[in-house]
Amino acid sequence: MISIIIPAEKNENYIDRALESVADQTYADFEALILHSNTDALKRAVGQKFIKDARFRFIETPKDITAGAARNIGLEAVTGEYVYFLDSDDYISSDALQMLIENMDGHPIVRGRMRRTEHDSSEIESAAEKRRTTIFHRNRYNLVRNHSALHFLIKKDLIDRLDLKFAEAEQTYSDLMFVIPMLEAVEVVPFVYEALYFRRRRNDPITHPSLRQMPIEQRMHDMFAIYNRLKQSRLSFEAETLLDTLLLNFYRKHLIVKFKNKDEIDVHFEGLQETIRKVNPSVLKTKDKVLQLDVRTIQSRSRRTFKRLSRVRDVLRDAKRGFTKRNGRKEFIYKYSYMKKPLMDDLVIFESFQGKSYSDSPKYIYQQMLKSRSGYNHVWVLNKKQKLPGDPVTVKRFSLKYYYYMARAKYIVSNVRMPNSYIKRAGQKYLQTWHGTPLKRLAGDMDDVHMPGTNAAKYKKNFSKETDKWDYLIAPNAYSSAIFKRAFWFTNTMLETGYPRNDILMTDDNPVIIQDIKEKLGLPKDKKVILYAPTWRDDEYYKVGQYKFSMQLDLERLKEKFGDEYIILLRMHYVVASKMDLTGLEGFAYDVSKYDDVSELYLASDMLITDYSSVFFDYANLRRPVLFFTYDIEKYREQLRGFYIDMETELPGPLLMTNGAVVDAIENIGEIEEEYQERYDAFYDRFCSWDDGRASEKVVDAVFEE
Repeated sequence: MISIIIPAEKNENYIDRALESVADQTYADFEALILHSNTDALKRAVGQKFIKDARFRFIETPKDITAGAARNIGLEAVTGEYVYFLDSDDYISSDALQMLIENMDGHPIVRGRMRRTEHDSSEIESAAEKRRTTIFHRNRYNLVRNHSALHFLIKKDLIDRLDLKFAEAEQTYSDLMFVIPMLEAVEVVPFVYEALYFRRRRNDPITHPSLRQMPIEQRMHDMFAIYNRLKQSRLSFEAETLLDTLLLNFYRKHLIVKFKNKDEIDVHFEGLQETIRKVNPSVLKTKDKVLQLDVRTIQSRSRRTFKRLSRVRDVLRDAKRGFTKRNGRKEFIYKYSYMKKPLMDDLVIFESFQGKSYSDSPKYIYQQMLKSRSGYNHVWVLNKKQKLPGDPVTVKRFSLKYYYYMARAKYIVSNVRMPNSYIKRAGQKYLQTWHGTPLKRLAGDMDDVHMPGTNAAKYKKNFSKETDKWDYLIAPNAYSSAIFKRAFWFTNTMLETGYPRNDILMTDDNPVIIQDIKEKLGLPKDKKVILYAPTWRDDEYYKVGQYKFSMQLDLERLKEKFGDEYIILLRMHYVVASKMDLTGLEGFAYDVSKYDDVSELYLASDMLITDYSSVFFDYANLRRPVLFFTYDIEKYREQLRGFYIDMETELPGPLLMTNGAVVDAIENIGEIEEEYQERYDAFYDRFCSWDDGRASEKVVDAVFEE
């Protein structure tokens, strides 16, 4: 029998998939030991299937113990002849155990192939990858480059004979205390190519990290502790080479980056020096000259020399990047020249939608500053130059001047994320206005990320680094404030003022201004206006940053039915790169996607049609009808993003799945308004009550000095 040890603490969201993969094994003679500090709660979470199956044993452990300590408790409880370790956020192919046990070939341990994944998958191997199971008698230490005991099948008597245990004090790298003595006791390890273990990359390394995503401080502490403990043992040259290589790779991959902050060198130098002096000189000789110089400088105990060396290395690396990376030369000048100059206390830089427009809340904050704050100099980031009120300096995003002002401005105002190259300076104030009340799940609340070329964990880590820089974040309502704090990991000052961009919905909702907007847009004054403003789909794109939009709304049918009474404005999301062909729709359909100010489009419109865009939260301030053309709602809700609110019961208008339904709704819009009046009132109270026409004034008062 095989005893499968599965620590489950803090992995309740993933364990169902792990247990399902165990239950589906073709090799059925197993026991699964699931270790958790609250087994009653865990049983309720996993359901009756596993509770009724006697092969699944739930073992209570003390609270807040490490995974290593839990595995040791599991080792005490096993009754099988073989032991196998599975992490509860991973899963295995249905024939994994069968393949392993059939190919042990008289050896006390065997190892199978592992694969990393970000998602649950029923796919095990493509037909092209299928091949005859082959056993490789590899250098046994090649099998623990990931320092893990996972996916070894081990005879229990070997564990007992060697008294193998996991480290219990350390959260990470504890497997090395178990695996290295085990490998020291054997000559070779069979490797089974097809025995697949799927090791999940967790999507949220910030709020719910796996052990492999723990903060670098924790991993550094654990690496040093485990390394020093094992170095006290008498190890073979192969084991010592493995340990030294793990340490040196850890230094190169993680600590060099951390030591860009010279204060971190002061904090950690002694521990690093004590550990790295134990590296075998013959192992160090096999490494490159740059790493050798680093290690020998650390071993010499000269902290000052090491700081100088780190500084030179950083400059050389950035200089190399300047020749090879797009914008690298500008980023080098930004970092090593402009960042050395003092901040300009009177300088404010504004950016809206990555420099695509003069718009949104940054526009209205700027206009308020022109009225109420003298003595400030303003810079607008605009990719296409235009004349603005107040005659501010305008710069193109990623130009040399852009980097100059980004380094010198005391105040940064933006409604989307800044580039990863932006370095927040001490003394800078970063006001993030954001750009909508969230319907779709954001950042830390997203289970999966479907954007092109995007690793989910990296996406969230980069997003978290960005939000750490925000000093102020504007919330349009209490609902958004709570979501922003959680999804953006935001702990600084939340400005609960409403959106500055909505001020004109309160102050300019009058016939004269609306007619002026229509004149500016070149619209007929004798027809009603429908605004169609859909969002983008994460999985429909040309390439990174350029999204498609497939027009599902039947514009020809709408023109035929309503062309004498209505016109329609088409407003695509700013990331959508699709060009619309409006041939035959002249005089009825107008593409206003490039019109800067969506709030003015709201004022000019008599009715809004949208889908999952946040535009309806703002539009509701006008108390005009809203229709939701949600033809792909199941896909969007279940596969792409998911929603924060129940669209069927909470939205201030009907969900329409077909073009016929859209036509009927427009035709009977008076009845729709009457039917949804009560829900509209509740929606307005919940989401629009902070908008009073004074948000810009409140934000400027909170952030900018008189």
